[in-house]
Amino acid sequence: MTRGRHVLALLAAAAGCALPAGTAAAADNQWLGMRVLNQIHQGGENEAPSNTLFAYHDGLAKGGDMIELDVHATKDRQLVAIHDDTVDRTTNGSGRVAAMTLAQVRRLDAAHWFVPGHNAVRGRPAADYPYRGVRTGRKAAPAGFEADDFRIPTLAEVFSAFPDVPINIEIKGKTQDEKLRVADLLAAYLKKAGRSDVLVASFDQVAVDRFHQKAPKIDVAPGVDGISGFLLGGQPAPRGTKALQIPIRYSFGPVTLDVVTREHVEKARRAGYAVHVWLDKSEENDEVYGMLADLCVDGVMTAEPTRYEAFLERRGLPRTGGQGGAPGSDGCAKPKAPPRGCRVRASKVVEPRGGRIAVRLQRYGDLRGACSVKVALTGRAAGRGARGKPVRLASGSVRVPAGRIASFGRLKLSKRGAALVRSSRRGVTVRAVVKASRTDTRTFALAGR
Repeated sequence: MTRGRHVLALLAAAAGCALPAGTAAAADNQWLGMRVLNQIHQGGENEAPSNTLFAYHDGLAKGGDMIELDVHATKDRQLVAIHDDTVDRTTNGSGRVAAMTLAQVRRLDAAHWFVPGHNAVRGRPAADYPYRGVRTGRKAAPAGFEADDFRIPTLAEVFSAFPDVPINIEIKGKTQDEKLRVADLLAAYLKKAGRSDVLVASFDQVAVDRFHQKAPKIDVAPGVDGISGFLLGGQPAPRGTKALQIPIRYSFGPVTLDVVTREHVEKARRAGYAVHVWLDKSEENDEVYGMLADLCVDGVMTAEPTRYEAFLERRGLPRTGGQGGAPGSDGCAKPKAPPRGCRVRASKVVEPRGGRIAVRLQRYGDLRGACSVKVALTGRAAGRGARGKPVRLASGSVRVPAGRIASFGRLKLSKRGAALVRSSRRGVTVRAVVKASRTDTRTFALAGR
């Protein structure tokens, strides 16, 4: 999310715009049962290149609970994850996304202008751009990653890489027609994808309404008109609303409008809506985080997931999946029990020893029953240039006991797998396939022996 030209619209819309009638408070609102969320904004764009697969992996590894991303449509009607309507600010290319084909977009280096701690910045010494050239092959990828992790990804690639991670999708576009086009394409894609852990938003209420009309079963967060009408204008929230996604305040000239207030948060909660807050760089600090925690917001869209995660751990706040304090320990609404079922990610692969390789499984959501999870590890020699075919390293079942967040399983290496690990001088890239309620595939790096 960004502020910009939407500032004046917030006040203007509160004057009494006509909005579709809202739904009653939803007893089945899953977003009220997911808190407090570390929502990695663009993957955490101050810590990793915006809206890249690398950033999403990095942000989740640092404690992120939910991916926030932006989608545009290419000239050939493909949905891609990028914030701006042009590729100029973040890549080594130039042009409007809507005027480019997917093939043209794929070739670009999405980390070209990334500077740690500053998002995308031009005019710095070459040494300040740590990932520049990884996409093009001029620089080796970090351990466990590939060049493609630093390009602009398609939405389908994001869904494939993160099948069990909740995703917040913002509809983007320079013109109204472009936003409606994205809304139509996104609705069609999500209906086929069959996922329920998705929340769709846009600054443009017309685009949100269009999306909801096409895909009424998918949760939405209202645009500027919908938010202001509900919070300030006495209007019901638009149909399909399950969360309000708002900034702390809007400031322009001598006027400052406080948006995140106790009154507004409690009003949203009474109506059955979760509250997610997005920040700008000046607001990424413990004082602001503490204020939001005291107001009982359900999630924070942060560009600095490491800093926000450290705050959550110090405060011991309750977290979805049981990785934080006891539900309700912060004095806020007690999170609802998550749906039953095994939701598991591979979080670590350990260096092989004694003919076996260990994989750590991270569990979230429902912890009430034990899970038996099928795991398959494949690997290939790492390094630049061509790589050999994947080799099955090991496979088997790993049991995660009830009440446990994580568990290690040691799997016997196959003969070919053991030989690959011994012979590789540049390391082995391991792909862990975890089959639970869904399939989670992640890539890890092992040092060669």
